[in-house]
Amino acid sequence: MINGEVLDEVIALWFPAPHSYTGEEVIELSFHGSSYILDTALDCLIQGGAELAKPGEFTQRAFFNGKLDLSQAEAVGDLIASESASSHHLALRQMRGSISKHLQHLRQQLIDFAALIELELDFVEEDVEFAQRPELMKLLTDLEVEIERMLKTFRLGRAIKEGIPLVLAGAPNAGKSSLLNRFLQEDRAIVTEIPGTTRDTIEEKFKLGEHLFRLIDTAGLHESADRVEQLGIQKTWEKVAEAQIILYLIDPMVSDAESAQTLRQAIENHAPNAQIITLLSKSDLWASDFTALWPKSVKVGLHVDLTDLESKLNEAMEEAGWTDSQEVLIANIRHADALRKALQSLQRAHDGLSGGLSGELVAYDLREALQHLGSITGEVVADDLLSSVFSRFCIGK
Repeated sequence: MINGEVLDEVIALWFPAPHSYTGEEVIELSFHGSSYILDTALDCLIQGGAELAKPGEFTQRAFFNGKLDLSQAEAVGDLIASESASSHHLALRQMRGSISKHLQHLRQQLIDFAALIELELDFVEEDVEFAQRPELMKLLTDLEVEIERMLKTFRLGRAIKEGIPLVLAGAPNAGKSSLLNRFLQEDRAIVTEIPGTTRDTIEEKFKLGEHLFRLIDTAGLHESADRVEQLGIQKTWEKVAEAQIILYLIDPMVSDAESAQTLRQAIENHAPNAQIITLLSKSDLWASDFTALWPKSVKVGLHVDLTDLESKLNEAMEEAGWTDSQEVLIANIRHADALRKALQSLQRAHDGLSGGLSGELVAYDLREALQHLGSITGEVVADDLLSSVFSRFCIGK
């Protein structure tokens, strides 16, 4: 009621503790979508003592109340921000505890041995060993191998989350910018019949199938005396060297087989580990069939179906290891940093044991490793870290 008048008819849902999202007593009010109703109701609620939620406050309360650990809470933000089916699946797995469960197992093994090392410090005068050194050495080796394996998944995890880098490369006027516009379904890049129109890299995201790609259009690769064009070509080679998947475009009506093969070889030399897909561009303008000159190539053009290209991309991603087939994938840079620091601590402990260092120094490195691993799930956490994590959430989450 507002000044004696009914404002709206609403639905009130009660979520009893501890079964609500936050683990607290929660009542959810559902109003009709009128901006007048919502603004008026919100003013009345605030006047009655309600407070506006801060960004991420609901998820932060869920964390404090033990409904989620910190890595799961971060996955909630990733789930909201997911832009493709693959990034959605990754965030959902992490929200359900794929990383948490794995780290809990690793930490528990380390805690058991660290406790024995700590116990030895209480009996230092008796010169006893509760932790068997060969077993501890084996455990540290196993943990180092596992953490290194997890860190290797970061490249894939981050690419799934932010977009798999896909570089367009080729000679000037090969159709790179036209293909970029085709993918984006808008005139993002200037396209003319004049070679060398693109002089800088252009990066845009687009979805193809289940994946999000970060498409990188580049300047045409050729010899040039133009200083500005030279800078663009230099940037192109830098992007090629960093690439994992390259779409190499050839305009067969302009490039002869020998020059096209020479340029492809140069690209292979700059990116020896990249998957290279050869595309014959402007195929809807051809007067004859050029595919015999470039076997295993894919035809693309303004009016050509991209199904074959999508199939080739899926094959290239499998070859490059860009497949989401692992249960535990690291996609968060904070998690990767914590794992690197934990690995360094474990390696110091390992070296210390090998060099006959005292149990006190080894115990210090083990405690550090546990602290870094615990910071991922929030078992060991600082207030400023929590502020940084939850401030990136939207209001209402």
